[in-house]
Amino acid sequence: MNFNKSLIISFLITVALASSSLYAGTWKSGSSFSINGYREYKVYIPSGLTKTHKAHLVVMLHGCEQSAEDFGKGTRISEWAEKEKFVALLPEQNTLYNPFKCWNWVMPYNNLRGGEPAAIIEMMDAVTNDYNLDKENVYAAGMSAGASMVNILGNCYPERFKALGSQDGTQYYASSTGIDFSDVVLKGASVPSAVAAKTGYNCSAGVTKRPAIMPIIIFAGMNSPLMSPIHASQVEDEFKIFNDYLDNGVKDNSYFKANEVLKVQETNTYGYSLYKTVNKQNVVFIERYMIEKLGHDWSGGISDLEYNDPLGPDATALMVKFFKRFGL
Repeated sequence: MNFNKSLIISFLITVALASSSLYAGTWKSGSSFSINGYREYKVYIPSGLTKTHKAHLVVMLHGCEQSAEDFGKGTRISEWAEKEKFVALLPEQNTLYNPFKCWNWVMPYNNLRGGEPAAIIEMMDAVTNDYNLDKENVYAAGMSAGASMVNILGNCYPERFKALGSQDGTQYYASSTGIDFSDVVLKGASVPSAVAAKTGYNCSAGVTKRPAIMPIIIFAGMNSPLMSPIHASQVEDEFKIFNDYLDNGVKDNSYFKANEVLKVQETNTYGYSLYKTVNKQNVVFIERYMIEKLGHDWSGGISDLEYNDPLGPDATALMVKFFKRFGL
């Protein structure tokens, strides 16, 4: 009887552990299909995670000519997910919608609560439900076209994100028509930041409870041959004004207290200038890194992958550090 009792107890413990554990320390694949199209995605689940843990989620959006897998490798997001015990979701653009795998940020219909932004939200919801994640603690970061899409998500779905990261992206609503794509990429947004911010605030007008703050960390390569470095300043300006609307619903310059600038000389990484925007609660809610010698590459990425430069400061580490200040 004692042997049988011990066997039953051991069996029940094994079942309980198996039911509470997720797929430990591994990449999983998924797909999403709706009126907003069909796309596949990768998900990294850190080791030791259980379904009762309610882990946080970091969404990573690749740039043009990249896959979700390559973006994950270049940013080493799985290493950080493992260390900090968050789940990483990497949506992948379908070549049916863009032959270069770019997220179509320039199209006016994708600057609304629909289209590709909605498709990404659907993937977020699927992963959140599948792995029982904390839907109140979601963060998003991207590179190039992916960063531009992150900026759209932050404007049109502010209630879904705690903080954002943007490397070489354009501001939200960078073009009102989409037909001036080349000029926008090379010269900067054709829509003034103030107009874009008001449009962004109106984009989520139907949301019952918007956050009072939308923090963002921004990176730009000063030697980028594709995306003009001016975009980083425009992203910062748009989010300053957008935050001005978020805090009390009107544009009254109540969003910030001061700007700070730090110059970091080149040592083991490229030198850079760091611009910080501090609000009246003394929170640094915008950081902008202007990185010397960096081209159109993920700063601090893996050397043997295209669109990655290991000599830049580690953007992934800096983003995770920034996100942790806002609950990651």
